[in-house]
Amino acid sequence: MKIKISMLLILLMIFAGCAGDEDDEGGEVMNDSDNAGAVDDTPELPDDDTAGPSDDGPEERPDEDKGSFCFAGGALLYENEQQFIPCGSGEGKFQRQICQNGKFVNAGDCISGLVDIPASEFMMGCSETLESKCNQDNVPQHTVSVSAFTIDRFEVTVALFEACIEAGACTNGNADEPQYRTSEDTDSCNIGNPDRANHPVNCVTWYGAKALCEWRGMRLPTEAEWETAAKSGKPQIYPWGNSPAASCDVAVMRSSANGCGFNSTFPIGSKPAGATENGLYDMAGNVAEFTNDWYLAGFYSTDEASQADTQGPGEPDQNAFKVVRGGSYIYGDDKMRASFRSGAGMDDSAIDFGFRCVK
Repeated sequence: MKIKISMLLILLMIFAGCAGDEDDEGGEVMNDSDNAGAVDDTPELPDDDTAGPSDDGPEERPDEDKGSFCFAGGALLYENEQQFIPCGSGEGKFQRQICQNGKFVNAGDCISGLVDIPASEFMMGCSETLESKCNQDNVPQHTVSVSAFTIDRFEVTVALFEACIEAGACTNGNADEPQYRTSEDTDSCNIGNPDRANHPVNCVTWYGAKALCEWRGMRLPTEAEWETAAKSGKPQIYPWGNSPAASCDVAVMRSSANGCGFNSTFPIGSKPAGATENGLYDMAGNVAEFTNDWYLAGFYSTDEASQADTQGPGEPDQNAFKVVRGGSYIYGDDKMRASFRSGAGMDDSAIDFGFRCVK
């Protein structure tokens, strides 16, 4: 009897030990997505596709019996939600489409893909009065005069960038100045994915952005041009105004997971409530946007920052980064502010980097 009890105790200890080893081996899964964004005063943005979804996983996606929705290249748009596609008559105009009964239908006439921004004198940077949080690199707020210019209504699409590749103007021929990655490199890249032709192009470098804009007879915006367009020349927190707070109702951003739970960019112009007063879409979220300026964390404290039509600081001797604006689909609400800024290497082709052009 004593032998049987001893054997039972030994077996219980073995099972307990196995259970403990299993817990230790699994460990705690740490989510590093929050570290994928820019530190307040350091231009550190996400690398490739390591800035993946949160541990919570994507939000529940509907089955067909849960209501009408339209497939939108990795994301879903629900009944009466919208997207834009090229009109088919060449670059320049876009057709609005609405999801109805599970299909996209055209709505209204084609609209111009370009928006004229009037000359303005605006307050650039973070307002410590309006905003609850300012970063070290977007203060002090200062007055800047910007001449009139014309800017893309939408972020540059995959279809347009693929046309640039086809024309030979956008190329990876120079190994020192790579311009883009494709869906063959990672599924998170939109180039080469036929379902995302009307999504913003991502996985592009500053070199690729510059090449496409020049191919169109345009250029990348200065940081001041980008911000006055985002703010409609007014003192406000977000591209859509001071309220509501940033959410997936107004921007393609991170919620329970990247891209409002779908771990993907969305079609251009899918968040009309987040448009600017001038009719620009996705100035917050979807993809972050390259500008032409060099990044310098303390630039706003210099006299040069307040010069009319400022072009930003001169090229730095080291840590040569370009300014990136607008947050993206892998960022949370605080980076949807129009004053948020960071920097990235010119050859960085992160999954959330895109752009728009000006002239």
